[in-house]
Amino acid sequence: MNNFFKSAALIALTSVSLSASASLLNVWTDWTLMTVTNGDTDTLDENYVDPGYGGQAFDAEYLLYKYDSATGTLSIGLQTGFDILDGHYRTGGKDYYNGDIALSFDGDKSTYEYAIDFGNLTKTYTNGLNANYNPKSLGTHTAGLYAVSAWNNDIIFNSSSPFAMKSGSLLTTGMMSEGSGIGADTKKSYYNMFSFNVGVLGLSSSFLSLDAHWTMSCGNDAIEAHADIADVPEPAPFALLGLGLLGLAFARKRASK
Repeated sequence: MNNFFKSAALIALTSVSLSASASLLNVWTDWTLMTVTNGDTDTLDENYVDPGYGGQAFDAEYLLYKYDSATGTLSIGLQTGFDILDGHYRTGGKDYYNGDIALSFDGDKSTYEYAIDFGNLTKTYTNGLNANYNPKSLGTHTAGLYAVSAWNNDIIFNSSSPFAMKSGSLLTTGMMSEGSGIGADTKKSYYNMFSFNVGVLGLSSSFLSLDAHWTMSCGNDAIEAHADIADVPEPAPFALLGLGLLGLAFARKRASK
């Protein structure tokens, strides 16, 4: 990509930005913050969101989760200063688009095998439609959880990859809710909540190692986070044997009566 256009884009973002690092919205009262592993930058220049500029409008703020072990329902939450409701933000004569939430459950975040698609129109940094989108539906995928076969990483900062699903198969439409709010610091943030049953992953729900990642089409900011989610432990083999013997003894006692 031409370095002149990259520089111009960065300058444009800097000149119109608001300060970043918003507070947590009150919609997350029963959620757990994931541990940020990359992207939590605190500098004197609040326009710098790492690795680029853009301030609040380009700030990737929080990743959260909650897990219902009784039903096996996992919920993933994203809060960002980027307008993920509309799906894009225009500044400096250019449109920028939200990416997908990348997920991995195997403890290896070098490859993200799943994506949560918001159902918004997604274009790359060069404003090309994300390959494999259906032009009849204005370049959108059905909102939901996908098994990803390829990622599209046409963004300015490669370090912020992955960006958006290029191809994949829909696993579930799950349940999605989204909105916006003003935090305690009076900064406006947007949020997306997506819930699904972990059974669609084909993984054991007794323990989940969760890695999540999100960015936008410039990659000026990105967030990566991790969570170890414990479920009710499966009974140990000896405990199962004891329960079986106890049941057998109870059955014999009833038979003798």
